[in-house]
Amino acid sequence: MPDASPDADANRSEQARKALQNADDVQGWAIRFGLLGDENRLKILLALHRAPGITVGDLATAVGMSDNAASHALSSLRMAGVVAADRDGRYRRWSVTDRAIHDILHAVGASHSDLHPHH
Repeated sequence: MPDASPDADANRSEQARKALQNADDVQGWAIRFGLLGDENRLKILLALHRAPGITVGDLATAVGMSDNAASHALSSLRMAGVVAADRDGRYRRWSVTDRAIHDILHAVGASHSDLHPHH
């Protein structure tokens, strides 16, 4: 059982404060987790992770959304710096660009396809 003395409680309190002082970007993490908390955005991120370079139309079909809804979700993700698009003629090809989000997707079991660049 953990030590319940006043000194131990003061140490726990100090350690808890230090955890927040040493956190690099609490607000950034809160934004990331908020983005991941939306089912449609999470589906989009999982699809982009597996098939980087996909177009909005193909992405919308893959995740079962309208083109407009997928575009709106991608816009939110882009403004948060999580995804980016590269121009390919008249198309925009979307990919996950936030390394932390990429790592979280791996942690929840997302896998790569042969379309994903090796890392």
